[in-house]
Amino acid sequence: MARSSNNVLTRNYTGTVAGQYSLRMKGDQSILAGLPKPRKERSDTEKTKAVKRKFSLAVIYAKKAIANPELKAAYQAIAKKNQSAYNAAVLDALKGPEIDNLRTDGYSGAAGQALTVQATDNFRVTKVSFGLFAPDGSLLEEGDAIMDDNGFDWIYTTQSEISSPAGTIIRVIAEDVPKNRSQFEAVI
Repeated sequence: MARSSNNVLTRNYTGTVAGQYSLRMKGDQSILAGLPKPRKERSDTEKTKAVKRKFSLAVIYAKKAIANPELKAAYQAIAKKNQSAYNAAVLDALKGPEIDNLRTDGYSGAAGQALTVQATDNFRVTKVSFGLFAPDGSLLEEGDAIMDDNGFDWIYTTQSEISSPAGTIIRVIAEDVPKNRSQFEAVI
């Protein structure tokens, strides 16, 4: 595949050449490549249908996101070279937040103690919520965490006292701008 950003012969041209090559633009570069191979007809599996649906929703989200000038500027700021704000928005919609490194050190079940988790995303995490459940699954308390100054730690301060915290289930849910949700669960 040949690439050029200043070739007078191929600049701003797209299409098929003599039924053998394909010209296309990517950002400010002209790309000359072989023709794609024809695809074989195949029936979609449930997994393929789910992927297509997810991609369709990502496209819808990206179109709405770049219609908002502030959000478009934010996506353009994280876009890589030869990538548009639209491309960055599609990628954000396809990928949900990641949650890890739950820290419960020093938690004894008392009210007012901190539980910390790391939540990251390829763009921005907008909300992290905690739920504490008894070993039998009943809800003990829930609430939203606050982002630490470092930008990736989220701190939840417990609201009530739990007399015996052993076996308590902690469920953390993180959400990003396109409303993707990820869940993390651990037992104390």
